[in-house]
Amino acid sequence: MKNNKRLDSYFWGGVLLWAGVVFGGEAMGLLPQIGNASSWSWIFLGAGVLSIGLNLISLSSEIFADPTAWDWVWGVIFALIGVGGFTTLDISWPIIFIAPCP
Repeated sequence: MKNNKRLDSYFWGGVLLWAGVVFGGEAMGLLPQIGNASSWSWIFLGAGVLSIGLNLISLSSEIFADPTAWDWVWGVIFALIGVGGFTTLDISWPIIFIAPCP
């Protein structure tokens, strides 16, 4: 039986590493200002992209179990929260609440 324990550890390690890079870039004044994006927007966008990327890797690999629907949903939610900070439209939260409904 395949499991995703190793993939989960890659995700959380990657998110912590990305958060450190973002907070470090913000402290040094290197974080680009796009729209109303804060450091949290960058972190959530990075977490969403990383989650979706790891889901694609697990689909193409025989080592990891196939991602569940919730793995995809969480990746999209994280990415939408991040994108919401870059846009002036506050459309990401309504999409987040409506999208998982059947």
